[in-house]
Amino acid sequence: MSQLPKIAKGNLSEQVYATIRASLMDGRYEPGERLTIAALAEQLGVSITPVREAIFRLVSERALEMRAATSIHVRRLTAAELREIQIIRKHLEGEAAAQAAQKIGRAGLKHLEDLQEAFAHAAASDPLEASRVNREFHFRLAEAAEMPLLYATIESMWAQMGPLIHLYHLNTPKRVLASGDHGHYPVLRALAAGDAEAARAGIQADIGVGSVMVDWLEAKGASEPAPLAG
Repeated sequence: MSQLPKIAKGNLSEQVYATIRASLMDGRYEPGERLTIAALAEQLGVSITPVREAIFRLVSERALEMRAATSIHVRRLTAAELREIQIIRKHLEGEAAAQAAQKIGRAGLKHLEDLQEAFAHAAASDPLEASRVNREFHFRLAEAAEMPLLYATIESMWAQMGPLIHLYHLNTPKRVLASGDHGHYPVLRALAAGDAEAARAGIQADIGVGSVMVDWLEAKGASEPAPLAG
């Protein structure tokens, strides 16, 4: 089980929920991985109660599944479920990118450029960090749209598919991930030019690359994917 940081005092239930949810988004857990409330509570340095509350919330959001009272697992998405998420993401993140192109300032654009540089470095040696930075890029782009409800919906999609994104980074050749042709670069160029439609098309194309994960699930029945060729 992935190690989590200790939780500081305060609203424990909300902090525990946010920490576990972020870990799912970042791909710290694998599809089908079993989680235990006691182990999570020990890692986070809290009692069982806030962890149980967080788990119930994540089950209701379909990020986790509870097969029995003590059997909690990271959901294994079906190919159909992932395909639906990809469609939703294209619409939502596409609109967010279009809005961001009209609103983002120089500081916001610089932050995204820095994140992409960090992603390229991480892709060469640390798939988990690459997953985290990739997620951060997408979220900061969505945040720049200044549409909180849209942002929250995008988050819920990532909580469900984060474990698969990590497997994508783990199984894709490093030279592909670190390439200057990576899908984030057209988005950055569109943002710099203030071109809303190019930003929309760029992020939708980037999301479309993830369709390979649907192929994995169809071929493997949601088991471990084989490395990509190339």
